Amino acid sequence: MTIRVVIADTNALIRLLNPREPGHAEHKDAFAQMAHLVVSPLVLAELDFIATTRSGSKAALKLGRFIANQAAINRFTIPDVAPHLSTALAVAEGYTHARGGQGIGLTDAMNVALAKAYGTDSVFTTDKEYRIVQPLTGHTAFRLLPADL
Repeated sequence: MTIRVVIADTNALIRLLNPREPGHAEHKDAFAQMAHLVVSPLVLAELDFIATTRSGSKAALKLGRFIANQAAINRFTIPDVAPHLSTALAVAEGYTHARGGQGIGLTDAMNVALAKAYGTDSVFTTDKEYRIVQPLTGHTAFRLLPADL
């Protein structure tokens, strides 16, 4: 089964790209079923920060090159998020009560907005907070990969 368009979250990319991360094999298998991955620049910034902090700048650059190569062959899209910022902020504002009042962050809210823009319910993530967020696409719930395969 091929999943046409999937929105990428930081935690899933970390598990996909680092064989030492728990769940690497499951994330690799899920990735193999995806035709196209949408990666927000906000996710890229988080990914770079985490990789640099954990493993240094050389490791972060290696991850960046992987993503750039995937974008060059049109497997990944890195969209301009400016047109979706108002939607993402509205999503975040609607969930200020979530997680004991901690809410959801702008990166996750942007992923919800991008899912709407790309007409998908599929998110490559291990983040369970997507279970409480209502998709803007008309779908009843988000499909979290690899958990929902």
